[in-house]
Amino acid sequence: MQEPFEQAQVLLQRGRLPEALKLARELARRWPGDPRYWKLLSTVHLRFGQADEAAASLKRSLACAPDDLGNQILYGQCLARIGRRREALAVAESVAGQALEDPALRDGLGTLFSFCDEPARAIKLFDSAVILRPDNMAYRYNLATAQRMTGDMEAAEASLDAVIARKPDDWGSYYTRAGLRTQTPARNHIDAMLRALGSGPPHWSAEVPMCFALAKELEDIGDYARSFALLKRGCDLQRAHMTYDVVSDIATIDRIIERHDGSALSLTDRGFESPECIFVFGLPRSGTTLVERILSAHSQVYGAGELPTFPCQVVQAVKERSGTVVPKFELVELSLKVDPYELGQRYVSETRPQTGHTSKFVDKLPLNYLYAALIRRALPRARMVALVRSPMDSCYAMYKTLFTGAYPFTYDLSDLGRYYCAWHRLMRHWQSVLGEALLVIRYEELVANQEVVSRNIFRHCGLDWEDASLMFHQQDHPVATASAVQVRRPIYASSVGRWRHYAVQLAELARHLESIEE
Repeated sequence: MQEPFEQAQVLLQRGRLPEALKLARELARRWPGDPRYWKLLSTVHLRFGQADEAAASLKRSLACAPDDLGNQILYGQCLARIGRRREALAVAESVAGQALEDPALRDGLGTLFSFCDEPARAIKLFDSAVILRPDNMAYRYNLATAQRMTGDMEAAEASLDAVIARKPDDWGSYYTRAGLRTQTPARNHIDAMLRALGSGPPHWSAEVPMCFALAKELEDIGDYARSFALLKRGCDLQRAHMTYDVVSDIATIDRIIERHDGSALSLTDRGFESPECIFVFGLPRSGTTLVERILSAHSQVYGAGELPTFPCQVVQAVKERSGTVVPKFELVELSLKVDPYELGQRYVSETRPQTGHTSKFVDKLPLNYLYAALIRRALPRARMVALVRSPMDSCYAMYKTLFTGAYPFTYDLSDLGRYYCAWHRLMRHWQSVLGEALLVIRYEELVANQEVVSRNIFRHCGLDWEDASLMFHQQDHPVATASAVQVRRPIYASSVGRWRHYAVQLAELARHLESIEE
């Protein structure tokens, strides 16, 4: 007869999450003074993607065992996930002051620093963990991701080569490695990956990243037919194992258009009058990281990356007001009842401890396009820059990217086309109601006329021109997004029109986008 704690762990390992959650809750209720049960409950919440509930459970676990460094690190990671970066960094600094003999603790703390966009500090911790446990490929993989963030692509590739050589079934490593550089006919990993794929991955979730990796490398060498066939195979597998309805997301966007209108912006409640914030948003792979890098090359601007802080503060404020977490459709309405001054002040308070060494900072979370009216209400002096890109190029760029826990509409061409049309309606709406706070930039114009468009962006953001923005690719600031490799190169236009290599395969997508006026 298994003990209940062991039984819950087995359920978790087997993916029987609802049963594991029910049992973990019961154990924590019956023995609230035992930190193991709260930690177990937090683990189940994380598997459900419920980082806020996981953080609450870990806080209870730490109340029972405050000196548990492992739990402190996990708590900090959860705080970072839910946009409470100020608190997450405080946890990281506290743990960093301790003597960490266990390599697992060093790896965990490195992961926390990575979550907080501090990869240089993370690398030192991952390096030391690898030295202590050279046989642990998870530590070496984490080292590679931090090296990628800092732009050391050669070191990242060497680390991933070592992972794959020791652990050839580490399927995610193939995808990460494929994106580190442009592959060539003379130097690629295609044959080795085809053999690995042919041997039969143990699970669909392993097959997906291998398909994406192969598609990327085959596209690099111009083998477009095989590239798209493998890409579609990976996307179809991913979509078949997701519970997602694009209709719900479209309804939410249309609700935002209906409720977050000019009258909502004309309410008399005053927001937080901070001139520090620049928001850059748009669909993923539309050039948001490029614009952030151009802006952060300015001496008075810090590029903060993709901060989840504003959406998280909106959700938290609504939760505090209503007493519960509400579905996204209801959130659209209830978010307008949040005190805009308090929302703006809390956002700045959460972000500035890390970004405060310049007078302005850039938050480039793409999904802030859903919150533009709330940003305008909460931070009336903030500047917003929205990126738009040719619909077919934009959609194809998303389709060929394997996102982690985000953008579920990107794995099916019908979902993708329908979502893009809704997003396009939303952007037209923002242009009509946000006025001078919003500048819309076309990606194609930026890459064709870099200086002209960059000067326009600087004027919009109240910045004097600095020539350093033209050399944005020389910055050593970390990049954690899918564009980490591209933005370390001078500006280029080779991705414009790339979808045309797949015009036949993308015909269904094109039909959905026929009504879009570029």
